[in-house]
Amino acid sequence: MRNSATLSSASVPLDSALKRDLHPTVLITIMIGGALGALLRELFAFWFTGTATTAFPLGILIANLSGAFLLGLFATWLDGLVRHHHFRSFWEIGFVRSFTTMSTLSLQSIVLIEAGAWGVFVPYIALSVIGGLILFWSGERLGVSIAKASVAKADRVRVEQEL
Repeated sequence: MRNSATLSSASVPLDSALKRDLHPTVLITIMIGGALGALLRELFAFWFTGTATTAFPLGILIANLSGAFLLGLFATWLDGLVRHHHFRSFWEIGFVRSFTTMSTLSLQSIVLIEAGAWGVFVPYIALSVIGGLILFWSGERLGVSIAKASVAKADRVRVEQEL
């Protein structure tokens, strides 16, 4: 999927993370991953925020930020490491993308706006958008660094075996 030349590209996750393969087994793995991701997102919302509709949505924020980091990591290092086609279907497309969702962010934002909870809404949106971008980028950079180190180590081992 990726080689060391591709890893240096700034668009590493964009070239393969958006490709689709819609075989029935892939769709089933997406469905299972999606169900688990959505369930965990709702548990985070309940555990960290509770039932108050105008409280700071910490659970959704944690889900979105950690998911952004994981998606960046999966789209680079783990995607290159794990070659099985169900890996991306389950983790990237199913689990992480249902764990992190724009629709939940939007719904929570509208509820806060309608309640006049501007002091909660503004930091929530700022942290979600800016934090998500920073954490995705951090996950991607970490993934690229680990992948490059893995490639270098594999090359070193191969050279040592040839000697």
